[in-house]
Amino acid sequence: MKVFYISFYISLIVLVLLPLTISAELTGSVAFRHTHANDEIWITDINDTRNARLLFKHKNTIRRLSVQKNSRYIATVVANEDDANKDEIYIVDISRGDAFIVQIQDKFKYFYRIDISQNGDIIFTIHPRARFRGQEGVYLIRRAEVRKQNPKILLLKEVIGIENVVWAPNGKQIAYDAIRGVFILDVGTRNETLISRAGRLPVFSPDGKKLAFLNSNGEIDIISLDTLQLLSTIKDIFMDRIGIFIGGSLRWTPDGEYLIFRNGVTPRFQRRGVSRNIAIPVNGGLFESILEIDNKAISEYDWINPAYPVEPANRLTTLWSSMKQ
Repeated sequence: MKVFYISFYISLIVLVLLPLTISAELTGSVAFRHTHANDEIWITDINDTRNARLLFKHKNTIRRLSVQKNSRYIATVVANEDDANKDEIYIVDISRGDAFIVQIQDKFKYFYRIDISQNGDIIFTIHPRARFRGQEGVYLIRRAEVRKQNPKILLLKEVIGIENVVWAPNGKQIAYDAIRGVFILDVGTRNETLISRAGRLPVFSPDGKKLAFLNSNGEIDIISLDTLQLLSTIKDIFMDRIGIFIGGSLRWTPDGEYLIFRNGVTPRFQRRGVSRNIAIPVNGGLFESILEIDNKAISEYDWINPAYPVEPANRLTTLWSSMKQ
């Protein structure tokens, strides 16, 4: 019996000392375009969309959105009311329940991606497969220019076939993908670093030390930005491999413990695609389907600080000149 107790306590000590591979808890809130109302921005807890609530209602369809971290603003790309092939940029103030238009006039027509940095600078790309005005590449609107009647818009770099673009947490670098591969661009010096000759959907980790992207094999690579060496590869991210990949997005959770991958797959012999948001533990663990409303994946979203949202006012978008009066 004495030997049994000794063995029992030794087993307990071993269990306490051994490292566990339990995934961190998946938490956080997101602002998103509603799946059944493309002109509305809602907020929800990532784990339970049943408690989602309305934040803001635009007057037109929301194509893209990006939340300014630790702030009350959301940058949005919105369809023009009179021209379905033309986009406009609105900045939503969720604390006031209204928005103002960025006066880009007719310099651009159709945006592909938009992202707003923590300090309020905006970058965007023009859709590479659509008719547009202006050169194809990465554009920058500084925070100080956003509210001007004729803001200065800088072409950071002309890039053929560019699609996705994201800010680094420090607001000094961006990552983008194009025909030539995945790159990081220093906004100040315009120096460019090649990350991969084949890949897409680059995204910085919250601490700015890693970059994740979808590689040419349909896997997620995570590299160190200190050494540019591969840290890990996440495989089998497609929950349904019978079909054709039609698009997607990739984001880190704010704690850096998960990657959220939205994949779109069109099953063979079907016209409509199936979209899912998958939470992937970075350090290993089971995948989990999240961010669905009525069994339909939320396609456009960003992390948000839940302290700012208010009950929506009965106001739509308004011109910045009207707000100043």
